Amino acid sequence: MIKANLSIFSALITFVEKSKISEAILPGKRFIKTNEEEKRWLKELNCLKQQPILPNLITASIEFYSQEYFVVIGWEKNDVVTFAEQEVITPIELNAGIVTALLFELKVAIRPKVKPYYILDEVLYPIQSDYSGHEFEVVSDCFEPLLVYQIVDNSPLKGEKIERLSGFYLSKNCEKLFLKFSQDTLLVYEKLFLEASESVPYENLVLSLTSVYWKYSFLDVYRCIERIFSISRLDELCQKLNIVIPLLQLSAEMENSLGWKPKEDETLNKLIEGSPEEARQLFREVKKAIYSQEEGSLGEFFYKIRNSIVHYRPANQEFKLDDENWDKLIRGALLVILYWYQEYDSKLF
Repeated sequence: MIKANLSIFSALITFVEKSKISEAILPGKRFIKTNEEEKRWLKELNCLKQQPILPNLITASIEFYSQEYFVVIGWEKNDVVTFAEQEVITPIELNAGIVTALLFELKVAIRPKVKPYYILDEVLYPIQSDYSGHEFEVVSDCFEPLLVYQIVDNSPLKGEKIERLSGFYLSKNCEKLFLKFSQDTLLVYEKLFLEASESVPYENLVLSLTSVYWKYSFLDVYRCIERIFSISRLDELCQKLNIVIPLLQLSAEMENSLGWKPKEDETLNKLIEGSPEEARQLFREVKKAIYSQEEGSLGEFFYKIRNSIVHYRPANQEFKLDDENWDKLIRGALLVILYWYQEYDSKLF
């Protein structure tokens, strides 16, 4: 408790001193006021995992007396909590113990717009003889916003699945995202975070949701598909030779030992042609928007879009897509991920 308070107020003192204002900061023992219940939170709260997402957005999972909680740092409170969100997490009221513990344990940054004179006047004022501690709201206002949600008992997502919890939260708070994903696409993201295989690289999906540009959002989704390029070929081989080994491990061994990798365009053709019709129809619509026709290989078309982003060569045509078609392309790719990771779920690890 002493260490936490010392760390929090030292951070504020350092911030004010670096601003080079002329007023002196008088010494004194400063702390956040807590009652007995709040002291229990401060002493017993345990941080499980932390997930940096954006420079101004960090999520974390914490535990207090066997109950898990989800923490969002950097976003202001959203007054609307949807029913679907309440099936996974539900907001709780902050108290002095939670705030003190989180500010210390998660090293929460000071708000960029906070004024040094505000900190000096409201927090670092001279300590008087009747001082009994600071109200936590006054101190927490100097730091990035904190939101805490209890993870409900029957939630499909628990504290150790921080990437999935983060992605779910982002998909339910789309008004704070940079890109204007359609509700149809956000529902596929949500389904992935809630129901898909543990093998999905969820961090890439979180990055795709928080991207500033459509093409980079697409690339992070593409990387999830790229991860299983070799799987369909190796699965057939394992069945023929009765090999019992996790497919991702076999794929790594094949590449490291033999230098074998599947051809990306051929593999994409196989994966996309075997994907649900909804995904293929979305790709056809995007292809028609670019070429005014939808015939031909969808895998090669998909691969060309990827190459136009990652290869800066004259021969690679740069595709100009509007928001609607980028959204369709990403939704189709998400459906491919949802289908194939579920198809190979038990064989990947």
